[in-house]
Amino acid sequence: MRNALATSARSALDDIRRGPRRDYTQRRRGERTEWPCYTASRMSGVVLALLVFIVAAAAHVVFSHLVRAVHRERVLIRFMLAASIIYIVAYPFALPILARIAGSSSLPRVLNFLGGLAGMGFLVLGYAEFWSIVERSVSLRLLIDVSEAPAGLARDELGARYSGGRGLRWLMDKRVDDLVGSGMVERQGATLRMTRRGHLVGLVFRAVRAALLMR
Repeated sequence: MRNALATSARSALDDIRRGPRRDYTQRRRGERTEWPCYTASRMSGVVLALLVFIVAAAAHVVFSHLVRAVHRERVLIRFMLAASIIYIVAYPFALPILARIAGSSSLPRVLNFLGGLAGMGFLVLGYAEFWSIVERSVSLRLLIDVSEAPAGLARDELGARYSGGRGLRWLMDKRVDDLVGSGMVERQGATLRMTRRGHLVGLVFRAVRAALLMR
């Protein structure tokens, strides 16, 4: 009896030293081992969202090179909106194909769809934010202008050469045009007037800046 208890105690101590055992489901010879990471990778909704987003982003880049659009922000939004709609429409048809390639999903169908939709939203918003930084960032454009002048630039030269020689006045005109195009500001002769929408947005972000102690 004592020997059995001692053996059991030693076995328990050995288990504690080795740590918790991983419970992997071993299949028959010739079949794959069901690893947890492989089960997680069977989120076919996320895979479909990633594929659709890659195609949409590539199409947007190609379109931007071929067509000189006036309102490029609207073009971006339309491409990303189209990608989201394509995911929703294609999901029921693509799911059986992805199941044959990567295996059937371990999630319920609704959760799989919502997971892919959330992934699509994350990718779309991330791409739009990245595009906005590259397109609109004043600091980034100033950095590019300085990098294109090996001898450096004086402050006045930097202002004149801003954005390929268009200058800071062009920057101001572009910002105003963007606000007018968004419907937040309207022109009344030589004066700019705030619309109701612009007034509401201004109030919200004034409160946000005050809460975050931004100047």
